[in-house]
Amino acid sequence: MSSDFDFGGAVPPWGRSAAEYEAFFALSNVSPSARILDCGGGPSSFTAEWSSNERYVVAADPIYRFSTRDFLADFNRTAAQMLAGMRKARERFKWDYYGSPEGVVQRRRDVLTAFMADFQAATRSGRYVSACLPELPFRSESFDLVLCSHLLFLYSAEFDSAMHLCSLREMLRVGREVRVFPLLDMDGKPSAHLGSTIQLLRMSTHVELVPLSFEFRSGDSNMLRLTH
Repeated sequence: MSSDFDFGGAVPPWGRSAAEYEAFFALSNVSPSARILDCGGGPSSFTAEWSSNERYVVAADPIYRFSTRDFLADFNRTAAQMLAGMRKARERFKWDYYGSPEGVVQRRRDVLTAFMADFQAATRSGRYVSACLPELPFRSESFDLVLCSHLLFLYSAEFDSAMHLCSLREMLRVGREVRVFPLLDMDGKPSAHLGSTIQLLRMSTHVELVPLSFEFRSGDSNMLRLTH
């Protein structure tokens, strides 16, 4: 699968919606008053959608230093490669949620539109912070919940074990709980960093692998949950 989704070491601008976050982060049990950080949020519309419902959400990603024009140009380049890759590797996915490769691309385009509208309107609100793991510009315990979607473990070839461990510890520093999805790498295999990272974290952290009802890539149906 990796050759079909190889972006030369870069993380593509491929955002998810609030409904998707709610599914693969199992957010139904999160308090309405929870302070949430979307770490590596990219062009996801989760922050926009939950903020519109008066939920406290901040998104952090280095791409927030760029403009909406940059986001759109990067998306258009990414979409063609993603569509071709999904069509070629179609049997490796479960299509009950999205319907088709074309349905995925359209959903991503809708997400980008919602994100860009909020990003432009929220410039002064502080909802979008240009920041990069493994160092976050937030005080310790600033958040009740930190989410990390489609970054750690997925990009196992780009980030080594030390980067994974440092990033997770940093998220635990700024948040009381951390949830990470997915846990499979770009090849659709369990990340080579997962086992050793969990083993080291268990010395000081409660670690839980949470089974999910959401599954798009075959076998990709667990979330990592860390609590102090």
